[in-house]
Amino acid sequence: MPFHALRTIAALTLLACLTLTGCANVQPPVPLDQQFWDAKEPTIGVAISELPPPVLALTGNQGLLDYAINAGVNSKLSDNVKTWQVRDFDTLPDAIVAKLQAKGYKAKRIDDKIDLKAYKETKFREGYTIKDLTPMKAKYGVDRLLLVYVTATGATRSYYSIVPTSVPMAQVGGQGMVVDLADNKLLWFQPFAAIQAAQGEWDEPTYTNLSNAFYQAVDNSRQQMITPFAK
Repeated sequence: MPFHALRTIAALTLLACLTLTGCANVQPPVPLDQQFWDAKEPTIGVAISELPPPVLALTGNQGLLDYAINAGVNSKLSDNVKTWQVRDFDTLPDAIVAKLQAKGYKAKRIDDKIDLKAYKETKFREGYTIKDLTPMKAKYGVDRLLLVYVTATGATRSYYSIVPTSVPMAQVGGQGMVVDLADNKLLWFQPFAAIQAAQGEWDEPTYTNLSNAFYQAVDNSRQQMITPFAK
């Protein structure tokens, strides 16, 4: 895998880790354990976050003037990226609910898009969210929240000053979690990132190859979130 892709995955993973833990603390992944699988009585609400619109992220060592120049050079691509669709994520909670119900768990979809910014922040404790999500227990009638939180969609291209150091690549990033709504304990926490290069030329007039790469990245991200509950 190219260095730029590895660097971008690392950045997306860090962004995902910081979402619920703040700038000074990083929550490490929490694997699903046997205790989760043994508990079939709790009701699990499955939801997805508000989805960020696709954007072209220009990364790397750039001054303000450099960035303005690079943004201008990439303006056509940026406008195209903004037209990409993220609606394939809308059915992700249903797919996870189906997997859990097939295994005998009490799972239901929460139709609302979850905005974590609407919830009160608490002090960081490793293994717990820093957002107080306990009000969701009564609001939705669930004991546990399985949330897919998408933090980035679109494409990325890196620069050194005004010199591109990578071709544009499609990207999707975020995190999945299962939260015990009695006390905000994380029963599962897994950042995810999908970086996909265009198959063929990326800079064709309509950017079809890069657009296709984005939808592959979306599908890859979906599978990263479904697979832990399909075993």
